[in-house]
Amino acid sequence: MTRKIIAVDIDDVLADNAKGFAEFSNSRWGGALTQDDYDEHWARVWGVSEREARQRADIFHREGAVVSYSHNESATTVLRKLRKKYQLVIVTSRRRSIEVHTNEWIHRHYPGIFSEDTIHFAGIWDGEISQATNYLTKGDLCASLGVHYLIDDQLKHCVAVAERGMSAILYGDYTWNRSDTLAEGVMRLNTWQQIGEYFDGRND
Repeated sequence: MTRKIIAVDIDDVLADNAKGFAEFSNSRWGGALTQDDYDEHWARVWGVSEREARQRADIFHREGAVVSYSHNESATTVLRKLRKKYQLVIVTSRRRSIEVHTNEWIHRHYPGIFSEDTIHFAGIWDGEISQATNYLTKGDLCASLGVHYLIDDQLKHCVAVAERGMSAILYGDYTWNRSDTLAEGVMRLNTWQQIGEYFDGRND
């Protein structure tokens, strides 16, 4: 029997991205950003022009800020259990320029959990960055991989996969993903314990 596929996002699902981003930004450029200030519109977070934001983003990626991110220990316990029943893959919006750092980080913190060595990069932020880029999603990528479930902290990605007939778990109660209503096919689960309980109750 073919196992169903769960796609898992990295940042702010497996890795403490917002916290790490704020710490790096404060150290590199000054300020007092916190996790609650985070948004993927980095120019808005930093309060700088789009051009300056692109320059800062290049520095952020070039200096390997993601290497020092802490991981979600509770995710490890749940994922080790899920891998016995499901195929687990990673899908991310990270730039491919940090693919090596990303692979090393995953293998260090989540060894033997994901069924493929390759991390699937959506390529959203790899080209010319514009306002339109902020609306691109992982929908097509997940569809091409035959994903059944997506666990992600960004509402737009969850909505995109739900519109394609997949199920989506909107992870976490973050300032950037709060919404009064959720689309059909999208549910919010704030902890990995809740995610584990959700899949325990399924007969996939």
